Amino acid sequence: TVPQDPFLKPDPKPVAATEKPDVIVVGAGLAGLAAASQLQLAGLSVVVLEARARIGGRAWTKLDGDTPIEMGASWLHGIDNNALLPLAKQLGQSITATTNWDDQISYDEYGEQIDDIDQLWDRWQAVIERYLTQYIEREPGASMQILMDDAQKSGDLGFISDELHNSFINAMYEQDWSGLASDLSVLAEEDGQDYRGGDAMLSAGVVQLVEHLAKGLEIRTAHIVERVEQGEAGVKLRLLARGERRTLSATTVLMTVPLGVLQSGSIQFRPELPASKLRAINALGSGSLNKVWLKFPEVFWDDTEVINRISQEKGRFSSWLNINKFFKQPYLLAFNTDPQIENLSDNEIIEEAMLVLRGIYGDDIAEPVAHHISRWRNDKFARGSYSYLRQGGRPEQRRELAARVGNVYFAGEATSSDFPSTLHGAYLSGLREAENIIKQLRPQPQTTETVAESEQKPK
Repeated sequence: TVPQDPFLKPDPKPVAATEKPDVIVVGAGLAGLAAASQLQLAGLSVVVLEARARIGGRAWTKLDGDTPIEMGASWLHGIDNNALLPLAKQLGQSITATTNWDDQISYDEYGEQIDDIDQLWDRWQAVIERYLTQYIEREPGASMQILMDDAQKSGDLGFISDELHNSFINAMYEQDWSGLASDLSVLAEEDGQDYRGGDAMLSAGVVQLVEHLAKGLEIRTAHIVERVEQGEAGVKLRLLARGERRTLSATTVLMTVPLGVLQSGSIQFRPELPASKLRAINALGSGSLNKVWLKFPEVFWDDTEVINRISQEKGRFSSWLNINKFFKQPYLLAFNTDPQIENLSDNEIIEEAMLVLRGIYGDDIAEPVAHHISRWRNDKFARGSYSYLRQGGRPEQRRELAARVGNVYFAGEATSSDFPSTLHGAYLSGLREAENIIKQLRPQPQTTETVAESEQKPK
């Protein structure tokens, strides 16, 4: 069973401003908020610093009436053992039906339906799985693209076109991991545990979880950390706070910023991070998976959950989710893995999307009446959508990324060895590091079992 949420409590009183907290948590995403709540429950003084003007990080919900428009994280993956599901249910939030990714229709580059797509998909997967087994054993340092090219050159994929082969690569691997096949390790398949159960969305949005975890916490938004300095007296942060340079000190700091931010070097560490930590940071990739939400006056598309189109440019508008199946609203949601699309204007992106849709459904379809577009790679506080294992990297390097450096701890989805790249992976990583910090600052024996401990026990 999944443990009950420890944070369900009456609305607390506002927290007084703290100038010398026990712990500073950098980042108000799910990892940071979960950790801060747990630390505060243990009696520690906590301040959360968030660079953005909003909380939630890459969990960002916009609302169209009652319809959640998830710009970042959307799904609870593996609902049979997802640690966030009990919290959602205790908050009175329901989940959608699990997404049936097999309920799909596919069109070729000319807009013609591909009738035997299921059989082609099954045959393609069987070939690729055979090659994966061989590469993981003999060539674990290879990229997924090297494997794909090998399978293609061998003639084992002679039953499908090059265009369909590329479309399958994008749908199966690049969209799943948010990384281009040329940079994605063949070991990505062994990165993390398998999910138990299907994928479901929260009917009222991820925002409810974010707001609940933030209750009672002292969160300072628009506080951009630029430097982390460790000394005998603790940790000192130098930051840009609403346009002014400031310094804030604490006994311990928990860094929950995205991997892409660590890779960018926008936060300096003194002393510098150890070589093992730097290797782990570079062994992982910060991916590009962006969303284009288009709302129309009425539904004109197929009554399937997924609509696929072989794209002229790989990774651009090749997969669409029929939001009407889940929220009864005339939205289509497109997934894009080509990072270059972020450099286009909204109008240019919408124009390209509509060319694809007209290529399937004709020139007479209506123009969208609303749109929402993400650009995670160009977001300086994200630098990518979520993490993946790069060519040459090893899954165990996520543990090295999570390793403590003096009085500085690390959490976030990229540090999760069990559930990387997920909402609940981020959440559990926050609980994990909160427990570690509590053991450091409150070393006396604990009388109650923490969520993080119970989550590690066999089920």
